[in-house]
Amino acid sequence: MYQLKTKFSRFETEPKGGGQWLHLSLKSPVDGASISVVAGHKAPDPFFASGSFLMFPWVNRLEPNPWARDPFYPSVHWLTDGNGIPLHGLFHNLPRTVLTESEGELESFVSFSIEIPETWEGTLLSKIKVKETYQLFPSELKIIYELNNTSDGEFPFALGIHPYFRWNEEESIDDLFLIGSGFYQIKLGDYLLPERVLGEELLLYGEIPLAGKNLDDLYVSKETEKPYIGLFSMNKKEKLLITGGNFYQVYTPLDRRSIAIEPMTSTGNFLHFPGANPNLLAPHSEKKIEFSIRLDQF
Repeated sequence: MYQLKTKFSRFETEPKGGGQWLHLSLKSPVDGASISVVAGHKAPDPFFASGSFLMFPWVNRLEPNPWARDPFYPSVHWLTDGNGIPLHGLFHNLPRTVLTESEGELESFVSFSIEIPETWEGTLLSKIKVKETYQLFPSELKIIYELNNTSDGEFPFALGIHPYFRWNEEESIDDLFLIGSGFYQIKLGDYLLPERVLGEELLLYGEIPLAGKNLDDLYVSKETEKPYIGLFSMNKKEKLLITGGNFYQVYTPLDRRSIAIEPMTSTGNFLHFPGANPNLLAPHSEKKIEFSIRLDQF
C-alpha cells in the first residue's frame, strides 16, 4: 500500500495490485471536516467492484477488438463481460513502480511507471510509455496520465478511470443528488455497446435525486469548456465535482453504497462507434490527460 497525504487530505493506492484505490478523503471547504469520497477497494471485493482502476488502451467494451490475439489474449490481463465482450482495457491490473514523490502540508504528489509484461515486448503497445501521477491538495486529487509513443506508427486509444464514489460511509447513494454541466445520453444496445447519441433532450443539467434510480448510462457532454458530473447531499453544503474527458459512464451498484462515475476521453467501442472521438497519438509524440476530483462549496 502507498499513502499520499497533505495536512488535510489522504489518498491510498496499491501499486503492486494494479494501482487500485484504497482510500480518498478530502477537506471540506465549508467546515474543514475530512470527508471520505471514494469507496475504496477492500478484500474480498472483486477487483472491479470498488475503488478505482485505469481503463486503457480502450474504455468499457470493444468489439471487434484488435488486441484479441497473442500475447494479449488469452492472458491474466484479459477481461470479458457476461457476453464475452472484452472489457476495461489491459492496464487495469498491471503493477506500478514509484518514479518520483514529494510530500508537503498543502500539496503532495507521486508519479508511477506502469510495468509492461515481458510477453508484450516487441508489440506496439510495449512502445507506449505510460506515466501515472497523483497530485493531492487539501480538497482535490488530480490524476494525470502522460503517454509517450516511442514507435514509428500512429496509436489510437481511449483512456478513462473507474472510481466508485460515496459520501462518507454512513450515507446511501439514495441520499445523494447527481448534478452536471449538461449532457446527452448515448443509447447502449443489448451488449452495452454504444449505438447512437440521443440528442433531443439535454440531461444532467440541474439536480437529479438518485433515490430509487438504477443507472448504467453513457453520456457525452454538451459543448462546454469544462464538463463535469458531481454529487451532493442535501444534508451538506459541499459538492463533489468530477472533471476530465467529454464522456462519462454512470453506474449504480445493487448495494446502493456507492456510484461509479467514470470520466473518459472516448466512448466504449471507440474504434467502431462513429461518435467515439478516439485519441490519436502520433509517432514519437507525447500527450497528457488529466482528471480531477474536487470538493467545492455551494
